[in-house]
Amino acid sequence: MRSLVLIALVACSNHDSAAPDGAIDTAPDAFACATPTAGPAAERVPTTSGMIHGALTGATYAYLGISYAAPPTGALRFAPPAAPACPSDEVAATAIGPECPQLADDNTFGGSEDCLHLNVWAPAAAEAPRAVMVFVHGGGNVSGSAGDAVYAGDRLATAGDAIVVTLDYRLGQLGFIDHASLAAENNAAGNYGLLDQIAALQWVHANIAAFGGDPANVTLFGESAGGRDTCSLVAAPGAAGLFAHAIVESGSCRGLPTRTAAEATGDQFVMAAGCTGNADVPGCLRALTAEQVIRANPGTAAILVSTPYQPEIDGTIQPVQPEAALAAGTHNHVAFMVGANADETGQAVPMVANEAAYEQLVNTQYGALGPQVLAQYPAASFPTPRAAYVRVTTDARFVCPSRDIARAAAKVQTEPVYRYFFQYPASPFGAIHGIELPFVFGTFDAILVNGTPYTPTATELAISAAVQTDWTTFAKTGVPAGTPTWPTYVAQTDPTRTFAAMPGEMDGIRTADCDFWDNLQ
Repeated sequence: MRSLVLIALVACSNHDSAAPDGAIDTAPDAFACATPTAGPAAERVPTTSGMIHGALTGATYAYLGISYAAPPTGALRFAPPAAPACPSDEVAATAIGPECPQLADDNTFGGSEDCLHLNVWAPAAAEAPRAVMVFVHGGGNVSGSAGDAVYAGDRLATAGDAIVVTLDYRLGQLGFIDHASLAAENNAAGNYGLLDQIAALQWVHANIAAFGGDPANVTLFGESAGGRDTCSLVAAPGAAGLFAHAIVESGSCRGLPTRTAAEATGDQFVMAAGCTGNADVPGCLRALTAEQVIRANPGTAAILVSTPYQPEIDGTIQPVQPEAALAAGTHNHVAFMVGANADETGQAVPMVANEAAYEQLVNTQYGALGPQVLAQYPAASFPTPRAAYVRVTTDARFVCPSRDIARAAAKVQTEPVYRYFFQYPASPFGAIHGIELPFVFGTFDAILVNGTPYTPTATELAISAAVQTDWTTFAKTGVPAGTPTWPTYVAQTDPTRTFAAMPGEMDGIRTADCDFWDNLQ
């Protein structure tokens, strides 16, 4: 078994402190670049990454592109995150940093390995230390960026009087590859991207008081792969104490690859990269360009299937499947919220010409279990065969697992657990995957319709206000607010906060269908 990797983000290279095995070193003397001083946000903020110079827009300061770790290049490629260098000059934090290397939908390459940055939005008013919300973006752990305009944190920070942080982390092969030769060098192989996220949380813990934040009141939240990673961190011993609350939006707590499976993917990657049989496989891989690495056995972001590049179950950094940790009560006990959207796969599933095509899809996907699935979801019960397939895949991959997650956490912890269900059909395909994000961040204008920023309706603005109130109140107190007040989750009644034209509360979401998936065999 590998010993747990240590992340002591020592800001100057001549500092020799280290955390005890299995811990994250957040003691003040672990950071030698600057001494953060608690106080309200200001134009210039001293941090362990240097003196950060932000910009005031309206009532909120933005500090963009702050390095929380050194560029993972050269010897630091395929290694745990290291501390950033101490800058000799003031750092202008006025532009989003580059995205991590990835392939776009049209297969073009973009990004830079110098991508381990985070962004901070902090209200300017001098108040008591504010709650902090740290967001992990989605994209299947192979694409996406904190720089996406949908994730701009200024409006959420203003609406909720909270500090919002977004971060980038290594993706795809650079963030989640395992191979025996890499594991022989360090004990982080397969989980570099997850360790980046822990490093960013560690940076927040050490520095956020200087922006007016409360390091003891941090909420971690993420969507899609970011939701999966959030659940991974809830289960990761190395993240203990770095956040008090967690929100999983349309993310899973199961299905991570085992070490054996991850190393098999690593073998395929090394072969595709042309390094099989090399006497120094790590050296061969580090000699490649970032584009060559990403194009070798690439993964594709998709919500119907998971990419092979995910945090792996290595027995130490990620000891077991997160859902298993929840069930056993060995996870980091924090106030917990989990939810999904009504039509997650509505835009992603293929065209389904007729009932026969629907039945073929289901039988191909579920094999011998196909007839049971078709009996539970007969095409005649839905407007179209395609709508039936949307429900099958949405329930199986998102809605029903969210119930399982809530049940597992509520059973073993005293900290409150909450469940939500977003069902407002804000797209032509319904309440699809990711549709809640502009409601959370208030960034409707980041969505372009025929090249024009989208203008939300009065109903959509009201739903957004309700979502922001719930999310930020949960961040402040661990208890979401709203009308009606959220009920604490209990398995017997499955109380769930619903977001529709009129947000409300419902006992039981697709109960018979979720019972079916729990009992399918």
